Amino acid sequence: MTNSTRMSSNALLSVFNHRLLLILLETVIVFFLYREYQINIDFDISIVSIAIVFPLVFSITSAYQRRQEAIGLFLDFRNKIIDLTNIYFAVDKIEEKDYTHLFNKLVSIQSSLINYLKMNDSKEAFEQIRQERKDVLRIIDERKQLFNEREKDSLIRVKNELFLSAEKIRGIKIHGTPISLKKYCLIFIYLSPLLLNTQSILDKTPFDLTFESGISLLFSLVMSFVLMALYNVQDYIENPFDQKGLDDLKIDKVMVNEEESLFHP
Repeated sequence: MTNSTRMSSNALLSVFNHRLLLILLETVIVFFLYREYQINIDFDISIVSIAIVFPLVFSITSAYQRRQEAIGLFLDFRNKIIDLTNIYFAVDKIEEKDYTHLFNKLVSIQSSLINYLKMNDSKEAFEQIRQERKDVLRIIDERKQLFNEREKDSLIRVKNELFLSAEKIRGIKIHGTPISLKKYCLIFIYLSPLLLNTQSILDKTPFDLTFESGISLLFSLVMSFVLMALYNVQDYIENPFDQKGLDDLKIDKVMVNEEESLFHP
């Protein structure tokens, strides 16, 4: 099984988790309790749309927009690495070892950023990247006598833009979809079986299912499944960097690699 096939399988199976099993079990229990005690409260099903579906769709949209922004910022980050090294290379009297030193340092910073995005959430991990920013400035400063004012301004500007992209990417990682909205959606999804099952067709015996009541139970199960599955999808795309979802940023395909060095054989 290839890595892409395995990732696709894991992403699809991620919808089926403990929350989904819990909501389906709750739906069945509430259904039979309502039949046992002959509870049948008529209500407007549009309440579900207002109380659950609308905020849930808003939450999914917010997570998707974060993913799109993350893709743009990471592509900008990788392009700034190429731009900075190309400008450095174009300076007269810059030797291969000087270019390679800067290129390798930037690739190392990229690796640190990717490791932080994928696994390490600690502040100290990103502080290391901020410290390496000083190393890049020192590398440029060591050869400042070779630069004219235009070249110096270009190098400093692109360097600043590169690390600004890294800071923005970190901002996306640590500022997710509003937690209060996610908790609100989850609470109301767990309450939804209490509303959906009030539309059940009742019989005299709680465990003697007729065709009509079976359809009613199936409708409640499908609604509960859809609501919780949508929540799980939102939760899954919340982090576009962890490489666990089908829609995550394909970091391995867009990162700068050693073959992009101007001196790569």
